Formats: sequence, C-alpha cells, structure tokens
Amino acid sequence: MGNARRAKAYVLYNSRDISGFITDFSYTDNTDATDDASLTLTDREQRWVNEWFPQTGDRETCEIQVSDWNGENDNRSLPLGAFEVDEVDFQDTVSVKAVSAPITSSIRSEKKSKSWEKITLKKIAGDAAKTAGLELVYETGVDPFYDKNDQNNKSDLEFLEQLCKSDGLCLKVTESRLIIFEESKYDQEPAVLTIKRGSANIIGFPKFKRNAKNIYTACEISYSDSKTDKTYVGRFTAPNVGKVGHVLKLQESFNSKTDDINLDRKAKARLREQNKKEWTADFTLKGDIIYFAGINANVEGWYMFDGKYNIKTVTHSISGGGYTVDLHMERCLEGY
Repeated sequence: MGNARRAKAYVLYNSRDISGFITDFSYTDNTDATDDASLTLTDREQRWVNEWFPQTGDRETCEIQVSDWNGENDNRSLPLGAFEVDEVDFQDTVSVKAVSAPITSSIRSEKKSKSWEKITLKKIAGDAAKTAGLELVYETGVDPFYDKNDQNNKSDLEFLEQLCKSDGLCLKVTESRLIIFEESKYDQEPAVLTIKRGSANIIGFPKFKRNAKNIYTACEISYSDSKTDKTYVGRFTAPNVGKVGHVLKLQESFNSKTDDINLDRKAKARLREQNKKEWTADFTLKGDIIYFAGINANVEGWYMFDGKYNIKTVTHSISGGGYTVDLHMERCLEGY
C-alpha cells in the first residue's frame, strides 16, 4: 500500500519553525497587488497571546510542501517568500495575517506630498524601492517621462500604482522585490495548463461571468497644452471586440513634451483596463503547487466561456490536511 498524500505549510517565524502550531493556512498570490499569507495557530498553553505574541513587522518565511501528491514519491515544495506581520486576531486560537510589502518601511503606510520634476517612472520606482529596502525589477521597455507629477498625500506604493496604471503597467511587491511589468505581454504567452469540464480536480461548480456594460471598441484621449493652446489626440481601436459601437473618450492634462508620442499607447492601456474584465471565470480546484498568478490556462467544455484565461489571483488553502486552490481568471485579450 502506498503512502497517503499529504500537504502542509512549512513556516519559519523569526527563523523558528512553527509548522506544528498551524491548523489553517492560506496564501494569496496576486498578479498586480501585494501577496499575503494567513495562518491560524493553536494556543493550548496560551503562549501566542503572551510571550510569543506576534508583533507588527515580525518576519515569517512560508512554503507549501506536498508528499506523494499525485503518486508515490511525488514530493514537491513551493517557496512563497517572506512576509511581515500586519494583523493579529484572537478567538480561542490566534490568527496572523502577513503581507509581502514591508510593514516596517514607509512605502505602504506613510502618506507623502512631493513634486517630481523631469524624471522617469523607473527613477521614481527606484527611489521608492531603495527607501523600502527592496530590489527594483523593471520588466518593461516602457519608461514614461514626467515634466512634473505631484504625489499628493499618497504612500509611495499608492503613487506608483497610480503611475503604472496610467501607462498600462502592473506593480507587484513580493519576495523583497518591487516588480513593474506589462500585463499585455502575459496575455500573449501560451497556456501552460488546461481546465476541462468533467475533470476530477474541479470542486463544486465554476462561476463564469460576461460583463458587456463597460466594454468599448476604441479609446480616444485628448491632452490640451495650455502653454501652446495645442490639443494632442491619441486613439486605439481594439480588434475582435464586436459591434459594440462605443468609444471611450477621455480628457487629461498635458504632462510631458513626450506625451504626444505616447498617447496612442496610453489609449491602448485605458482600453485594456476597461475591456479585460468582460469575461471572467472562478474555479475551486484540488490543491497543487502548479498554480501561479500571471500564467495562462485554457478553459474547455463551457461553450461560449471557453478560451485562454490569465490567472489574476490564486489562493492556496490548507486546513485539516485538505488542500484546495481558488482561481480568479480573466479571458486574455487578443491583439492588445
């Protein structure tokens, strides 16, 4: 008789192994947001609410381990990185939530007001990363230049998210890195797995949704330069949207002498932001460490909802020896 399959969370808390105290564990991997890890600790001796009480900024390193998972000797692990404690709840057991963005630095929580002049996005991100003790990973050739841009009562993370979204870029903090990348390039990657109707890995019923309310065929952005009284217009038309007929029209203040060159790209970014949520799918599956945010999956067997989807959020949950994953996915956009 083979060994029983097992899944466990292995956690080092301030360099001490606390895996034996964990009754429930979950890890959420987001494409363009801070990752988080939550764990529930048994506390029969009431030490976690006393001398071991978690302090804000305490550091934990997490890993999911599976043994004999899909067969004998199928032993694998998924390192999840390091997290800092953010919240602690107590109700007989102790629940601890930790996030991948460093709590002990100013990047997430300290509101700042600052005027940035004659500077690029990469330089702003580099300064914020250095202040937070993070490594900047800049995975795009898009590097907007700002004549002037004001950070008005926003944390560095909030401000960077705003700048990135403006140009169709995504920002993620994970494993002591601040990563900026182009979401559209992920949609172009091939699918690395298939979720097929009737599969034994599917738990319950998936949820599909089509939202056509705010879907557009094109985006048009106009910038007005008050100094020259000149108006610049950028436009992008989406392929394969259908005969919706609506054009998203936006007006924004003139920011840089290079904006007239970048307007078409900005229009493309705004259109993606609107249209990417037209087709969505949510699945609960039997757990496995093969699921990551950012990868693509083919969905088959649901007719109009079939296609290639990008996984936006994955939540790995281990409780009582059971292991499941929840996926939230958006259908990949074609041509943009």
